[in-house]
Amino acid sequence: MIGEGQDGDEYRHQCLVRYVIKMRLQNRDDAHKFFKGWNEKHPKSCLEADVKDQWTKGNRGNYGEWK
Repeated sequence: MIGEGQDGDEYRHQCLVRYVIKMRLQNRDDAHKFFKGWNEKHPKSCLEADVKDQWTKGNRGNYGEWK
């Protein structure tokens, strides 16, 4: 079971990155809309940068995938 510490936060972040990658595969515009809202609520977030990094490395949102 994943705890609430750093490991839990990291795991949730990776899941969110994979979720956004899957969203992008289905509808790129929806992913951009998601980022607009996310970045307004979380201005210091690294989510968008991590999604772009994982996408560039070939991650396509499969379960457990992290490159």
